[in-house]
Amino acid sequence: MHEIYDITDEISDEILEFFRHIDTSTIGHLTTDGYIPGISAQTGTARLIGRVMTVSLPKTDGGVLYHALVKSRPGDVIVVSMPEHTDYACWGELRTIAALVKNVAGMITDGCVTDIAALRALPFPVFATGISPITTCKQDLAGTINAPVTLAGQEVLPGSLAIGDEDGLFILSPAKAAEIMQPALEKQKRDAAKRDELLAKLRAG
Repeated sequence: MHEIYDITDEISDEILEFFRHIDTSTIGHLTTDGYIPGISAQTGTARLIGRVMTVSLPKTDGGVLYHALVKSRPGDVIVVSMPEHTDYACWGELRTIAALVKNVAGMITDGCVTDIAALRALPFPVFATGISPITTCKQDLAGTINAPVTLAGQEVLPGSLAIGDEDGLFILSPAKAAEIMQPALEKQKRDAAKRDELLAKLRAG
């Protein structure tokens, strides 16, 4: 039997909406907490933001992902941990379409994905370590949903904020996200003003 839990602490709607306008490079100027190295955007839709739903795969059994998709809510980001089998793909075209039906915001894995041509044609952000034709399969082993997982050496808690773009990926705890909101806003305002100043000089020759 799979172990399925409810999320007890998650980011607020206010924090989620705020970070829709913040770049990962802005966050990276302020903190390294929550940075997820080695995992990058694999599809043309690279902007990702949402609440984390964690999934831990047992070995190469992807059966628990069916239950994760059933339990998923609009705006969730499904985070799949499979650190011992990173050369296997746990996600492909059919799961992407199913996620779009449920209005899931995106997926992240420390493993691989497959059906990459189809994934790149769909409006769904996918972050992974790479691409592989070798896939997980249903083996009736017990996985977990919404328990703490490890992703690229970082602990990830369900309910955290996932934010990714072409520059990389952060998963921030609710407390850390709240802490850097004002500094992030001020940083982006300063950068925008400096950009306008430099562009004006460029146009002036």
